[in-house]
Amino acid sequence: MRRTRGFTLAEMLAVMLILGILLAIGMPSMQELSARTRADSTVFGLRAMLGLARQSAITLNRDITVCGTSDGKRCSADWREQPALLFADANANRELDPEDRLILQSEVTRRAGVRWRGSGGRAYLRYRPDGGVREFGHFMYCPDGGDLRFGRQLVVSATGRPRLAQDTDGDGIVDNGAQPPQCGS
Repeated sequence: MRRTRGFTLAEMLAVMLILGILLAIGMPSMQELSARTRADSTVFGLRAMLGLARQSAITLNRDITVCGTSDGKRCSADWREQPALLFADANANRELDPEDRLILQSEVTRRAGVRWRGSGGRAYLRYRPDGGVREFGHFMYCPDGGDLRFGRQLVVSATGRPRLAQDTDGDGIVDNGAQPPQCGS
């Protein structure tokens, strides 16, 4: 008599039940990992963009304007869900004119929730030829869903060097030493 090998229906259901339980336990942590990775990737891209702007200002010995744009030619008042422009703005009008040099049009700020808060309420920043900035402030990444545990802040000091804000009060939300990201406005 030949015996067949395989699983019984009860064994297969038990394995499916165990897999279902493991997936249910692991799914939230996978979503958190994905949210953290998206936030870190956005901030890494912003930091690289600012590094390029700073290096270009030093190398070209000219002011480099960095701003959000809705049309690829003019700086706009809002960075959210728009690309960013990096260009040598010869006449400081915050428009990409024919005599201006485009350095980069970056898509990193298109990710929902990237905002810039600059000194004097300016919606742009300019790197000087010495590597410093004329407008300092901070970028905020506000995650989809509004969970501030996945928010990030990139502070740009007057020296032009960006630094990642830390969680100074231990609540799991990064802040710039004074306030958490303001994602509602």
